[in-house]
Amino acid sequence: MKKILFALLFLSLLPTLAAQDPVFSQFYAAPLRLNPAFAGIGTAPRIAVNYRAQHTSYPSAYNTMAASYDQPIQGTPSSFGLRMMKDEQLEGAYQNTEVALVYSYDVMIDKETHVRLGLAAGILSTGLDFSTLTFGDVLDPTVGASGAITEEVLAGVSKTSADFGAGVLFSAKTFFGGVTFDHLNRPDESLIELNSNLYAGRPTRLTLTGGAQINVKRYSNRRRPAYITPNFLYTSQANLRQLNMGAYLGYGPVAIGGWYRHAFENADGLIAAISFRQDVLRIGLSYDAVVSDLRNVPGGLGSTLEASVIIDFGSSKELMRRRKADRYNDCYGMFR
Repeated sequence: MKKILFALLFLSLLPTLAAQDPVFSQFYAAPLRLNPAFAGIGTAPRIAVNYRAQHTSYPSAYNTMAASYDQPIQGTPSSFGLRMMKDEQLEGAYQNTEVALVYSYDVMIDKETHVRLGLAAGILSTGLDFSTLTFGDVLDPTVGASGAITEEVLAGVSKTSADFGAGVLFSAKTFFGGVTFDHLNRPDESLIELNSNLYAGRPTRLTLTGGAQINVKRYSNRRRPAYITPNFLYTSQANLRQLNMGAYLGYGPVAIGGWYRHAFENADGLIAAISFRQDVLRIGLSYDAVVSDLRNVPGGLGSTLEASVIIDFGSSKELMRRRKADRYNDCYGMFR
């Protein structure tokens, strides 16, 4: 019965539900999802993998998986990358898949000031397995689902459209800031026939980011650097807005952090994260606790969990000396 109710709600709100992209709590651990201008910020190839399970106690919760690869083109200001993401809802009945090629170009204003330009071009594919859903017109008030065939007009079980995005990233000394526009062309992902006045494609998403890496010299040494990285993320898509504010503290191979997430209509959640770094490998874990009135939903929403793995070949001991002479300043260290 729960899945029937979710199907009814899903179809009635499909234009709204399709308008929201997943937002990683560990946004610093998914840099190509954050801004295509982050492609190639290191000195060597980098691989990132992310997994997010949202509201784990709630039926038909969201599951999001992402992966990316990027590297600089040695001797040039250009870099390239590939990013992928798959988002599942309604126990996998509704899926979004994104694949995009990413290109970035670094403009060096002076030794410590850079502007990076990023572009992303790919596809957005949306699919819905109607065989797993029960529609309202086949429900009988006494016996439930009657077994009849729905009369809903289904335009198709999948839709694939071109998808484009762009971003700009600015850095000076230990500070950085960026702006990203995703879905610039508002790709069509509609799966049921809707009046064109009701749905005009996935809304463009605006993301603003900023932060700094502040070295704590009193407690730092060559083997165990100490630093604080305050940062924020603001994102807006259609009528949905979100602001994450927080910081993490790093000492040697370990970093711990916390963020406060506000959805403007209500205080949404608290995020705690920890990461471990060993040579080229970095592993991160985070936990989101709901602090809004949604925590009173019958049965509870449950926590949101994330895991991230980054393999940055530029962090190998053999290449660490190259970083000192590299043209990219170290304020991007939190994303490597």
